[in-house]
Amino acid sequence: MMPQRTLSPTAAPISFWDLMRAGGSLWGGGKHRNRLVQELKAKFSAREVFLVSSGKAALTVILKALAAGSARRRVIIPAYTCFSVPSAIVRAGLEVVLCDVEPETLDFNFAELEGLINEDVLCVVPTHLFGRPADVDRVKRLCEGKGIVVIEDAAQAMGGQSGGRLLGTLGDVAFFSLGRGKNLTCGTGGIILTRSLSIAEKIKAEYVTVPEAPRSEVVRNWFEMVMMRFFIHPLLYWLPASLPFLRLGETKFYTDFTISRMDEVRAHQLQGWKRRLALANQERAARAGWLIDGLNLHRGCIRPITGKEAIYLRLPVLLRDRETKEDVCRQSREVGAGLSPNYPATIQEIPELASRLAGRKCAGAQEVVDRLVTLPTHQFVTEEDRLKIRLILGNRGNGPAPMKDSGPKTADSGL
Repeated sequence: MMPQRTLSPTAAPISFWDLMRAGGSLWGGGKHRNRLVQELKAKFSAREVFLVSSGKAALTVILKALAAGSARRRVIIPAYTCFSVPSAIVRAGLEVVLCDVEPETLDFNFAELEGLINEDVLCVVPTHLFGRPADVDRVKRLCEGKGIVVIEDAAQAMGGQSGGRLLGTLGDVAFFSLGRGKNLTCGTGGIILTRSLSIAEKIKAEYVTVPEAPRSEVVRNWFEMVMMRFFIHPLLYWLPASLPFLRLGETKFYTDFTISRMDEVRAHQLQGWKRRLALANQERAARAGWLIDGLNLHRGCIRPITGKEAIYLRLPVLLRDRETKEDVCRQSREVGAGLSPNYPATIQEIPELASRLAGRKCAGAQEVVDRLVTLPTHQFVTEEDRLKIRLILGNRGNGPAPMKDSGPKTADSGL
């Protein structure tokens, strides 16, 4: 890739001075984890909060805690979701069960979900994908009285709401991710929270077995955050994006990930997290609004997947077909527009899981794989960028199209 302004598909803001202050914790001292736990408890009215090394570590700890002493082994998840979800299930020694999704909502196909629920199911994992709220209440109604736990996957939706209630408080237990591309970041990190006394006690029993993070990992994560702080900027992102060995944006399935407690440095980096999170989500929602307004110019060929109260970690959009998607993504790479094809396959198609999930047909999830792209909504997206995105999507993979007069370049203008 040649030097040019290049948007990352997603980015979370963090200041250089926050990083420098947090670096002081590399030499010990501080009670930042305790502070963070108390702040999270207050914000989410949680009985217990646990801090771990990543979102997939958080899900693994939850699953191991719930499975202890239970004969139930099946975990129902969407057939289109982040590969980290099934990797955590396998790491916990449990069975992945897929439920197809509705392409228009990215939520469960509820008719199919109802048929999958039985006495062997340990839990169901509804997912707020890309910050769009899933219908957790409907999942809970299906599971009510059946001894099935609802684990709310809010990894991509911290700070979002549904019906005026904070995401992460709708299920029996929930987790957030603090990875570099999430709404709030400290490099890597995960949060578990629950209002249930019985679930909290089970997670406590599992959490005591979770080790502290190795010092080498703590130092490496902080250094990577410093590098990210500079190179995530569109004027510099072309450089890491052009280095194949970094594998930026690559989706991988693996089960040998680290499971440890969040360290003091990462917790220190999250100082002022409520203000940072609120600002980031406001900016994402505003930019998604710009983009949606512009996409209305191409109704029929391009369909954004919207939702009431969605905060849009990224804006999901369904294109006409797979060929259009591939052409749009190619054009985006050429001009650094930040569009992403997202997960490359359904969960069923992950090679390590294919033999276990043979015979399943998830037509909705396959349609999402074939047609979905996401548009960047983070703070670096400018008026110039959205006009660039408008041109790419206006082409719809069919060759060059003239740029029409977009009118005044104000915050309320179209894409």
